[in-house]
Amino acid sequence: MYNRTIYLKDDQIILIPPNTPFSTDIEESTVVPEQPYSLQGGRIESRKMEEELARRGIVLHLFIHFTLGYPYDSISPNIFLFDLQDDQDLLISSITEQLIEGKVKFNQTGSLELYSLLFSVLHLLPSNIWKNKKLDNRVIIGIRHMEQNIRETEISNQTLSSLVGMSVNAYARLFKDQTGFSPRKYLSKMRVEKACNLLHHSDLSIDQIAASCGFSDRYYFTRVFTKAMKISPGAYRKNSVLSN
Repeated sequence: MYNRTIYLKDDQIILIPPNTPFSTDIEESTVVPEQPYSLQGGRIESRKMEEELARRGIVLHLFIHFTLGYPYDSISPNIFLFDLQDDQDLLISSITEQLIEGKVKFNQTGSLELYSLLFSVLHLLPSNIWKNKKLDNRVIIGIRHMEQNIRETEISNQTLSSLVGMSVNAYARLFKDQTGFSPRKYLSKMRVEKACNLLHHSDLSIDQIAASCGFSDRYYFTRVFTKAMKISPGAYRKNSVLSN
């Protein structure tokens, strides 16, 4: 990001807010230089397997994708680095142990550990980055409708305004006054953020991702995505895969 290179370290946590453009790469392997290095997703089945992969020079990391909702997701694009604290290390060990056991859904204790980890990191963010403006409930209703129906290709201002009994123009003005974006631009940002997540962490095709995010076709999706992220969806996905 902005010509900044960040190396993954065992004793650091990296927090990347929504809509932050970034790519990942890896330097040539010093363990087996002649062997191409690539990223393959998969579950680590034991601590022994984890140790063996690390011994072979494979980069292991725990990625947690989460959203806080408006206004907390409105942090300006950036990348935050934090030194791993002892209590966070214990939480990560417990969380990864449950993942190794094959749990796809956490129990109450596991869920609390996950939330504790996330909030412990969020608590370290500088207080001046938060934009804690209280939203009008009518705007919240519109945002929730967008979130719940993001696959729909058309979510019009007429639809949003009718949910709260306002005229189209009055609702559009209220929405922009509250969020800084028109309903259409806010929805577009939401669609692009979901697309970024799917490009990073799914095997869906570009066409499938476009449909999942509410774009009418891949060409329109590519145009909107490229304008927002300054890179095409295909290039974004390629750059998010570790390879030498």
